[in-house]
Amino acid sequence: MEKNIFYEQLIKSEPLGFVDPFADLGEFDRFQLKFKSPVRELVNKYSGEHYSPQWQKKIEEMRSLYIQYQISIREDDTENTFETKVRKQSDKESFEEDVITYLKLGFRFAEIEKKMNRSAKRLRSQWKRSQYVETRPAVIYNKQDLQAGYAKSKSYLPGSMKLKGEHNEDFL
Repeated sequence: MEKNIFYEQLIKSEPLGFVDPFADLGEFDRFQLKFKSPVRELVNKYSGEHYSPQWQKKIEEMRSLYIQYQISIREDDTENTFETKVRKQSDKESFEEDVITYLKLGFRFAEIEKKMNRSAKRLRSQWKRSQYVETRPAVIYNKQDLQAGYAKSKSYLPGSMKLKGEHNEDFL
């Protein structure tokens, strides 16, 4: 395995060890390749205060090196970052159940991709969102029934409360 030049630069970027390039740069989103919080919000673990402007500039440089390092790792990695197969049958059933649950709850494939570690393209090829998104049928109320205090639609009223000769088709 060859050495990564960005890794070496990252390690040597702060020789005093005051800022750890893998722990003190903030939370990193590996999918979007950016840090979740700005440098000015980072807190020094030794003093408990925000970093000085000089250190903020240094951390910005280290962050750019860290992003380059992550990109180089991604390019060097021959495997896809997403899992391609579920090995066990029980895991497969559990995975399918989870995806179907997310679809029924109205999640989009991009959101499921982040939660389930599968590419949205692969998810779209295996499931159709329209099959799982559920809608309720419309319920039509008679205005006079609502004024009289009946809270259910005409089709749900018991026969004793319906007027003789009325048909449910009139209200659909």
